[in-house]
Amino acid sequence: MKKIRIFVVIAVLFFSISYAADRPDLSSMLEEARRGDVEAMCDLGIAYFYGKEILKDPFKAKCWIQKAYDNGSVRAGKLWNDLELWRYSGKCETSFDNEILPKYTTGDIFKDPVTGMEFVFIPKGYFIMGCHKFAEKCDKDERPAHKVCVNGFWMGKYEITQELWHRVMGGNPSRFGSDLRHPVENISFDDIQKFIQILNSKTRDKFLLPTEAQWEYACRNGGEKTNFPWGNEANRPDANCGTCDSGDFHGETAPVGSFPPNELGLYDMAGNVKEWCRDVYHKKAYAGHAKKNPVYEGKGSSRVVRGGAFVDNISKLRCTNRDKSISGMKSYYIGFRLVLTRDD
Repeated sequence: MKKIRIFVVIAVLFFSISYAADRPDLSSMLEEARRGDVEAMCDLGIAYFYGKEILKDPFKAKCWIQKAYDNGSVRAGKLWNDLELWRYSGKCETSFDNEILPKYTTGDIFKDPVTGMEFVFIPKGYFIMGCHKFAEKCDKDERPAHKVCVNGFWMGKYEITQELWHRVMGGNPSRFGSDLRHPVENISFDDIQKFIQILNSKTRDKFLLPTEAQWEYACRNGGEKTNFPWGNEANRPDANCGTCDSGDFHGETAPVGSFPPNELGLYDMAGNVKEWCRDVYHKKAYAGHAKKNPVYEGKGSSRVVRGGAFVDNISKLRCTNRDKSISGMKSYYIGFRLVLTRDD
C-alpha cells in the first residue's frame, strides 16, 4: 500500500513538472472530461491544483476529482487523499461544464511573426491606481488613488528599438544611434501613430500604445502595491537613470534588456527612456476615470509619458509617477513600447 502511495505522489509530481515545462492541451482535456472520461477529470483536477496564476484553483481541482470518484475512478480516491483535497471547503454544487479555460497565463510570451517583437501576457485584474499611502512622495496629479480594472493584454517585453524603427520607417532619428539595439528616441507621439499604422497594415493583430492604466498595472507586476518595478526600496537600483547603478551607460541610453526585468519579465519599465502612453494628459484625469479599462481622451495638447529616463533621478522612476509632453514634441529621452491585441 505504501509503495502505491509513493507511486501516486511521484506521478503527481511528474505531472506538475511536465505542466510547468510544457502546458498540456487543457481545452482537449476539458472536452474529454465533459464527455465523462474519468482519467481526463483526474488530469484536469491535477492541472487546476498545480496550475499557475489564473489557472490555479484547488476548489475546482477538488470538484473534478470528486466527480471522477463519483464516476468510479479508483485513481481519484488516491488523488483525493494525496492532495488532501478534503481541506478545501465548499460543496461542489456548481457545474463547470460550461466554463472557458484561460488561453494564456502570466508570463506567456508571444513573438510576432512579422516584426519579431516579443510580448508578455498580463492577465486581467484590478488594482488601486495612483499614489498610495506607503509612497514617500507623490505629486498631486497622481491622486486620488482609485480602483481600476483592466482586461488581459500583451505588453511589449522591450522598448521599441532603433533597428525596428529603421526597418519600418526607413530612418533613425535617435540621438544615441551608434547601436541599433538601443531604444528609438527623438520621436513624437504623432510619429508613433504613423509607425503603428504601418504595422497594423501588415498583420491581423492590432498594435497600440498602452493606456497609462495598462502601463502602471504592468509596471507594478500586475497591480502590486509597490513604488517601483523592483519593489519599494529606492537605494541605487540596477537601472539606467541619473542616480541609478547604470554601469557604462551613465548619461545615455542602453541597449534594451541591459538591466533586470520586473517580476512579469518586462524590461526597462524604470529608466532608459520615458515612454509615450495613449492617454491625453490632464492633471485631474483620475477624478473622472472609468472603473474598467480607463483611458483619458479629453481635450489637451499633451500626452502622458511614463517610466522615467536615463536623465532622471530615482524618484521619477516610481510606477505611479506621471509626466507629459506635447504630442508633436521630440526628445532624446522619450521612446515607447507597444501593447498587442491578438486576433485569435
